[in-house]
Amino acid sequence: MTKKIPVTIFLLVITCLLQLFGFSHLVLFNVTVDAVTIFLAVVSVLFGQRIGMTFGFGAGLFIGSFTGHPGLEILVRTMEGFVAGYCSVPPDSHATSKQKSRKLYLAIVLAVFAGNIIFALGMNPLALPFGYRVFILGGVEALLS
Repeated sequence: MTKKIPVTIFLLVITCLLQLFGFSHLVLFNVTVDAVTIFLAVVSVLFGQRIGMTFGFGAGLFIGSFTGHPGLEILVRTMEGFVAGYCSVPPDSHATSKQKSRKLYLAIVLAVFAGNIIFALGMNPLALPFGYRVFILGGVEALLS
């Protein structure tokens, strides 16, 4: 397993770069493709919950340094790895390939759901209306700065 970690780190960096500069502009059926979440779900299923959380933290730190939301990205990606890790399949299990693929699909769905919920709460924690946030809070911030 330790020999696979450097290759997985390299693939994570490539996936993050593709997400930042390529997939963020790709829209299928009004849905933006999030390759990092899918990658984190696969890593969590293959290597376990702790490794998935660690890779999620690294992905969040890397992506957050480019997007300007490092804390929120770290939290979202770490939680995606954590939630997807519940569906991990031990390497010595006797699960069939159909059971493994079901666990992988469930991990991807859970990670996407958890990531979107946490990101939405983080971007608007008080559930304030858009106009109020822009005009009132933006005006107060502009006056104070």
